[in-house]
Amino acid sequence: MDLRQLRYFVRIVELESITAAAETLHIAQPSLSQHVANLEKELETPLLLRGPGGVRATEAGKLLYRHAKVMLRQAEEARSAIKHGRDTPSGHVKVGLPTSTSRILALPLIEAVASRYPEVVLEVVEGSSSDLATAVSMHRLDLSVAMDARPQPARMTIAPLLTEDLFLVGPPLGVDAVTLRQMSALPLVLPSFPNSIRVLAARTFAEEDLPLRLVVETSAVSVLLTVVRAGKGWTVLPSSALVGPEARSDNIVATRIASADFRRRVSVCMSVSTEKSVACTHVHQTLIEVAAGLVAQGCWTGVQWQGERPLPAIPPAEPVQST
Repeated sequence: MDLRQLRYFVRIVELESITAAAETLHIAQPSLSQHVANLEKELETPLLLRGPGGVRATEAGKLLYRHAKVMLRQAEEARSAIKHGRDTPSGHVKVGLPTSTSRILALPLIEAVASRYPEVVLEVVEGSSSDLATAVSMHRLDLSVAMDARPQPARMTIAPLLTEDLFLVGPPLGVDAVTLRQMSALPLVLPSFPNSIRVLAARTFAEEDLPLRLVVETSAVSVLLTVVRAGKGWTVLPSSALVGPEARSDNIVATRIASADFRRRVSVCMSVSTEKSVACTHVHQTLIEVAAGLVAQGCWTGVQWQGERPLPAIPPAEPVQST
């Protein structure tokens, strides 16, 4: 068993296809299949289940996949450390961000990592919160921001970041806060299941025995905002989703929802396979620091900081000199 075989095996598991893996690795499919056969012979157990829909890892294969991810990363970081004469954050780090969160966090995070750790290649993946947390637990992502994530000590660690209020977004209603009963009379444009906002809305309205007037559902924030701007209904989003010129509009506002239920816990999830990675731990810390800075500077509104690291102090503005 060598690093090349492990790299090939990891690619097959992640793509769930020997054919697709062979294409991306630029090797012949029979040769790749032989590498897998050699691994299975050496370990004396089947590693992949082959079927008409592709391949998937057996329980032994899943275990090998987790260990292979750790070994490959350690080998990559060892080469970098020898090259630089010290443990320097380097290599590829894959971070998942929910679509709404990425609007406010992606660019500052990318800029901070590029400035601090030029040897690190950051890959940012957008997706639903539940999918991202699952990807981290399965070691397909190194880190992710997730909403209301549940602890999985054997698979990933969770660091609280903040709590985030959700707002009713749409035409002004002439009130400072909208009640659940008032919302139940409005046509709503909501994310699709299993989005955390959709789950929260469905559960809350059911518990209050109120109807949910759903007219459109989509997981794309850009589509939600397009439909709302067209006057087709109201949606529920955090303030972070309204960052950027394409999200601003004169005919839509964010109205506070008069219910403590419309709030979610935002955490940073880290795969246990990356806990000892120099690059991943530095990106993890950078993500927390960038988020703290956005909250402290008032850029990320409607949130309450929950992270262990205190918010950074923002220096007072320079006094304006009169002329």
